[in-house]
Amino acid sequence: MEFVWRDETPAAAPAAPGNILVSSFPSAGLATTVAGHYMVRALKLPRVGRFESPDLSPVAVVQGGEVHPTIRVYGRADLGLVLSEFPPSPSQANAIARTILDGAERRKARMIVCLEGVVPHPSGDDEAEPEETAPDDTDEHVWVAFSRREPTLVSAFEKTDAHPLEEGVIGGVSGAMLVQGISRPVPVVALLVSARSAEGLPDHRAGAALIETLDRLLPELRIDTGPLRKQAEQIERMLRAAMKRPPPGPEPSSESPPTPGMYG
Repeated sequence: MEFVWRDETPAAAPAAPGNILVSSFPSAGLATTVAGHYMVRALKLPRVGRFESPDLSPVAVVQGGEVHPTIRVYGRADLGLVLSEFPPSPSQANAIARTILDGAERRKARMIVCLEGVVPHPSGDDEAEPEETAPDDTDEHVWVAFSRREPTLVSAFEKTDAHPLEEGVIGGVSGAMLVQGISRPVPVVALLVSARSAEGLPDHRAGAALIETLDRLLPELRIDTGPLRKQAEQIERMLRAAMKRPPPGPEPSSESPPTPGMYG
């Protein structure tokens, strides 16, 4: 199984040596998807590349009237972002990881940062009524894992307030890149955020926490996450209101029930 990272012209800007490459594939709470799309909008990143493979699903993503491939690359000289709304199959993850690592080496990137969402472990305190509890900033725990614990890299992430991950399992493209990155020249780092997945809605707070961690690592990004957090509050208010509302009962009917047939 092979994937090709194809640059697009004339939109493609040459990557500067020392650039950072971020990868965003769907995970818990869709926090990574929220973060990736928000980065594209906030930084006005143009699409500069796409991934091609006969093994990709035949899906086109349409946004703002423009057609996009499933896995695509946005960026500028100092920053690249590999983004997808669809999780790859386990059989695709290693090949995609290898393609990203190869592309990062060709573009002389100094680091790859993988964004991941994880579901928090339940505790006894989680049994409270959901409408009475609202997540706050203290719930947004972010951890960091390194393909190689190089002292300069570990030191750079100390200022991000991300906690070193001591125990855990990371799957998908991020897990594959961490393992393959052990023997590669470009170091791989995974940022994992505790994300909620209530009602299947995206966790905007967790997405904001990932971006803010990147901001502390790369002050030149300067992404305002205020709108993301405001959107999170609106969604939470809507959910709490829906939970307090009694479920609708069956509508009265004047018709007699149908006579059971041979299949009923």
